[in-house]
Amino acid sequence: MRGAKRILKGALFLPAALLVLFVLFEFIGIAANHAASTRQTEQLLELLQANLQQVDILDSYTETGNTSGTGNHVDMLSAVIFRTGADLEEIEQVLQEYGALDEWSFWVKPMAQVSAAREEHPYLYPFLERVAVPEDFEDTWLLYMNTDAPFPNNIEGH
Repeated sequence: MRGAKRILKGALFLPAALLVLFVLFEFIGIAANHAASTRQTEQLLELLQANLQQVDILDSYTETGNTSGTGNHVDMLSAVIFRTGADLEEIEQVLQEYGALDEWSFWVKPMAQVSAAREEHPYLYPFLERVAVPEDFEDTWLLYMNTDAPFPNNIEGH
């Protein structure tokens, strides 16, 4: 009889322990993803400030989660609005030290162009509602980076 009780306790303990481990793993993933997103934005800010002359960071934004709304995954979105006298070629050259620029996940555009696109398609760049967008777009740029999180299949992406 004692052996049967031990087996029953073990049968009940094992699923509960596995559930606790799964939940802990998900919370660790959430914390790691948020820390990585914050670090990604900080690295972009450091890159701009260290390599562009007379750069003024106007605002930045960090988001962790399913930023596209499609699929079940976790992204790290960093957006930086900055002002500099540098031209596009110089800015792109500095940014390529961080990684290859593309049209989807890592790019820089003049704020005037971003604003015009947003007027035509208001659903674009929803994060701009949460940052201080200047009224004067002269020499103002938007740097955008959206990458996979370290724990891309975390519950936060569902």
